[in-house]
Amino acid sequence: MHKRNSRSAFTLIELLTVIAIIALLAAILFPVFATVREQARQSNTMGNLHTMYVGARLFDEDEGYYPPSLFGYAMVPIPGSNPPAFRPALPSDSASTIIPMDKATEQWPLTTGLDHGYLYHEQVKDYIDFLCADNLVTNKTAVTKAYYPLNSPYNPGQEVDWTADVANAGACTIYGDTDLPVVAGQTYLGQPKLFYKQDSMDIGPMLDRNGNQMFEADGVTPKYELHYTPNWTHQLYVPATANTPACDVDANGNPITNQLKYKNPPTEHTILTYVTQHAATAHSGNIIVLLLSGTARKVSVLQAFNQLPMGY
Repeated sequence: MHKRNSRSAFTLIELLTVIAIIALLAAILFPVFATVREQARQSNTMGNLHTMYVGARLFDEDEGYYPPSLFGYAMVPIPGSNPPAFRPALPSDSASTIIPMDKATEQWPLTTGLDHGYLYHEQVKDYIDFLCADNLVTNKTAVTKAYYPLNSPYNPGQEVDWTADVANAGACTIYGDTDLPVVAGQTYLGQPKLFYKQDSMDIGPMLDRNGNQMFEADGVTPKYELHYTPNWTHQLYVPATANTPACDVDANGNPITNQLKYKNPPTEHTILTYVTQHAATAHSGNIIVLLLSGTARKVSVLQAFNQLPMGY
């Protein structure tokens, strides 16, 4: 008698069962992996925010005030300048003339004859510290204008333009930009400030209360929002007199001191900057806020929409 060799094989039902189990495991694990990666990206952002905090503090200690911008603005060369000089870009400048973000000097001649600098190159050496891992823009010369946050006390939702001091009789004086460029042949007043799209510390995607990206009137171009400025109200506190109103006060008449332009603002209620890229790109539901105390906290999109930039 010879034993017959028997060979076992998967039946169709068994094969389909294995495939179903693998698909179920993948459905469970892939979101977990995505969440872990997003948490790592958010941790990286918190590290970059700490770098911003240290750099801004060093700037304040050196200069006696906080910088008008963290990274600065998109730059173009001044033709014929020797040695080479640069100036902030204007909408009329050709896109081909924009200096790549990592090559920007963020310095240009002012009326004082001195160069003006920000954190980059001095307090913060690497431009990568101004980026966010969820910022999908890779073009170093891509630029954009920005808008004031919808809860900003000064021009809410309006375009961020170059401004000068304006004295109004019987009203509060509007204080302009301390870094207003004065360049021969160029007019900056009333022109939009142009930022690098890769810069996630000065600006970020403008979101609605549900965390959705907001767009320009064409429905295609993303809107960007200003996230850092020492001067949210564009006024300085002045008490009311018989002939003039109090300036830079809240609805109860109290001075709005949680701004970087004031000496010793409350560190736990003063925003240094905040990052919206994680909510815009990864839909994490988190806005990461950097306080003047150096603490970085995650807040919900709705809380950020209702409270930022000054109601935290």
